[in-house]
Amino acid sequence: MPEYKQENRIIRIYTPLGEDELLLQGFDGQEGISRLFHFSLRLMSENRSIKFEDIVGKRATIAIVLPDGSERFINGLISSFSQGGSSTLEEGDKPTVFTHYSASLVPWFWMLTRTSDCRIFQEMTVPEILEKIFKDNGFADFKNKLQGNFAKREYCVQYRETDFNFVSRLMEEEGIFYFFEHEKEKHTLILANNANEFKPCPLQDMVSYKTVIGQERDEDVITDFTMSREVRPGQYTVRDFNFENPGLDLTSNLSGKGESKLEIYDYPGEYKTKDEGERLVGIRIQEEDLPQVVVNGASTCRGLVTGYRFDLRDHYRRDFNKAYVLTSIQHSADLGESWRSSDAGETTLSYYNSFQCIQHPTPFRSPRITPVPVVAGSQTAIVVGPPGEEIYTDKYGRVKVQFHWDREGKYDAMSSCWIRVSTTWAGKGWGQISLPRIGQEVIVDFLEGDPDRPIIVGRVYNADSMPPYKLPDEMTKSTVKTYSSKGGGGFNEIRMEDKKGDEQLFMHAEKDMDLRVKNDRREWIGRDTHLIVKRDQKELIERDQQIVIKRDQVEEIGRDHHLKIKGKEAIEITGAQSVAVKGNVTEEISGNHTESTTGNIYVKGMQVVIESSSGLTLKCGGNFITLLPAGVFIQGTMVMINSGGAALPGMAGMLVSPTAPAEADIADNADPGDKAPTYKQQWQAKSASEQAAANAPSHNPNSEENKEKKSKIEIEVVNEDGKPVPGLRYRVTLPDGQTLAEGTLDEKGYALVAGIDPGSCKVTFPDLDKEAWTKA
Repeated sequence: MPEYKQENRIIRIYTPLGEDELLLQGFDGQEGISRLFHFSLRLMSENRSIKFEDIVGKRATIAIVLPDGSERFINGLISSFSQGGSSTLEEGDKPTVFTHYSASLVPWFWMLTRTSDCRIFQEMTVPEILEKIFKDNGFADFKNKLQGNFAKREYCVQYRETDFNFVSRLMEEEGIFYFFEHEKEKHTLILANNANEFKPCPLQDMVSYKTVIGQERDEDVITDFTMSREVRPGQYTVRDFNFENPGLDLTSNLSGKGESKLEIYDYPGEYKTKDEGERLVGIRIQEEDLPQVVVNGASTCRGLVTGYRFDLRDHYRRDFNKAYVLTSIQHSADLGESWRSSDAGETTLSYYNSFQCIQHPTPFRSPRITPVPVVAGSQTAIVVGPPGEEIYTDKYGRVKVQFHWDREGKYDAMSSCWIRVSTTWAGKGWGQISLPRIGQEVIVDFLEGDPDRPIIVGRVYNADSMPPYKLPDEMTKSTVKTYSSKGGGGFNEIRMEDKKGDEQLFMHAEKDMDLRVKNDRREWIGRDTHLIVKRDQKELIERDQQIVIKRDQVEEIGRDHHLKIKGKEAIEITGAQSVAVKGNVTEEISGNHTESTTGNIYVKGMQVVIESSSGLTLKCGGNFITLLPAGVFIQGTMVMINSGGAALPGMAGMLVSPTAPAEADIADNADPGDKAPTYKQQWQAKSASEQAAANAPSHNPNSEENKEKKSKIEIEVVNEDGKPVPGLRYRVTLPDGQTLAEGTLDEKGYALVAGIDPGSCKVTFPDLDKEAWTKA
């Protein structure tokens, strides 16, 4: 058992080690409103081997005996414990060896400085956030004395900061302060925001002022009381912007007790409504007013406690004798040499403190000294939403994300607030939009680095969401490719290929494609147009259609051809016309029918019937035969019947078979290297001659390039019977293989290619069987 006891000592300490295991020799400490108290304890013990784990992190209580015999308690946790040297006390027959220890006493709130986190709070008020933080850390010794209403914070982030710093900055922003209420077994944190919570000091609610000059100090008096006043700003103005009401002026201003010409203006004010701005600017101006009048003092009063008030009396300046609230105290206590006595009644205490206070009922607002976390640059996150959805957004095009650092989020619709998405263009009902989809990785920036104000500024690929084309194989491609939702499997795309020689603009519509031009549409195509329509093609032209085809027009109709003309039809053919009808030809003409030819007319059939209701005339020169309903009239220079002679010879014209149209190329697809048919595969399947034909230019002898060229090629083809071969395809190529011209022979088996350079060329007929020809 220890020989030295704490009983009746002026300062004592109670720990889990036992009542007299440790003796309190002295302490220095500080406490303050919205500050963690800290007491450095000087301890001694006859036990030289105290186990540190038996006391570190455990509760302990300092007891200070006041002049009236009552006790003031300071309860806290031992945050650190150290063992030093030793001292030997030569008293009595047996010397006593004391080991020196030191310890730090702090509130439970201090433990929050030893834990940090990254977490998100949504739709909670600051008091609700504080309560959750305290309880999550296992602490319940706090009282909520807050008055008024607090706005719910839609989105509040603790980012890479201790729990203590997080709750401290929230309290500073909202004008909440705290202090501690001490009992022997515990201490309680008091949350308040109104000066009415500053109650009279429970052990010393009235203190006298007494100077000490050349005389002994009296206990429990104020020995120094210095009041100071300084110039402070008299105006505070804040402003913010709410994108949901961009035209609303959210400027809030309030005058305080300082100089009206001095103003503090700040942006952003971190609020969304005018009322909230007025509330916050009131807190800010009170924060500025607080240091305007401050009292610094010193005393021997052991019963003064921060967060409480006292009444000053006996000051020589009467207007100073009023109520004051203690905002901070620095304590110093020491037993001196009296600890050497085993008789507790002989101990004496040297105690004094310095303090700071404000006039009551001045509103107390803690200065905003806790650093606000700043996100240093952008981050990435994953877009999230409810189960079963692929796109999740609101009317502003905002989305929700799961940050990589968020270990509490469930990758669902509650993982974050709605976050605005940057776009290349945004206007009133116009601009560009492409919503991030669930599962995409996006780049998130933060306005002014504030983790509470995220904004999405970009998107990136990752191993789960790869680019639409294999890279670096397809590195010359640029594309905008979508994905059908819900269910996927389809897409729309606009793709650009920049590979030299293969440049291409590709468009793919998964279902429909609509194009509307309110004025003119113009297209210029340097070579061919290919069109494949798997079903019907329908066109409506409400005025004229004018088409100029400078070479051939080749059409093939698989079934019927219907043409209805409500006006006139005029057709001019400078060459020959060949019409082959395998069935019947029926014509009905409501007016006259006139045909005129400068050559011969030849009609041949099994039977030829010409019927007229009013008259029929065959006429040659001055001779004629007229058939009328009244009779037959024959008039001629000489009429001969069965007198010899011969019928005039007639010969049928040569029919030209229509040329078959070339096959249209199939458009490219969205998957390079895919086995589905494309024009590239069609091209590769063509022979060299077919590729040459496809590359044949349109030869125009009247062009500026060719009009001065006098050379020409005439082509004429007859069969073994000497008859012309009309409609036969021909191709003219140069010695280097370049195709000069291509076309078909006319009804006489003839073609003329004029306006070319002199020299040699090659004429071939692609449709003829090569084996049937021999070199002449």
